[in-house]
Amino acid sequence: MRPNYGWLDPADTPLALGALAVRLARQDLAPLALDSARIDAALAHRYDLTRSEAEEMRRACEEVAAAVPPGSGYSRLVAQHVAADERDAFARCLWREARRPAADPDAARTLARTFGLPETAFGAVGRA
Repeated sequence: MRPNYGWLDPADTPLALGALAVRLARQDLAPLALDSARIDAALAHRYDLTRSEAEEMRRACEEVAAAVPPGSGYSRLVAQHVAADERDAFARCLWREARRPAADPDAARTLARTFGLPETAFGAVGRA
């Protein structure tokens, strides 16, 4: 039985985006170097959460990510059902938490593609 991905309650946006981040981290994308602590920090920053609230949310995101079938279908669904400005804002929080954001343009493109953003979305981020 497959979950119904036909709609997304706006209140579930942080969970959907966090699950996407967890999936990205599980791909072992070395240049981006996302781990649980960095995902927690991005969730806390974007959604004004305490450390423990962010950790709890990330654990819920991990459960969602584990339930989603493999492949890029989930990324496409998030891109279709979550506003671009929400996807962009959270992806930028993740980018800021990445270990070497300015060092690898491939990591920037991968992050942008994963969140359904233009591949050039992070061109200026990290070059402050």
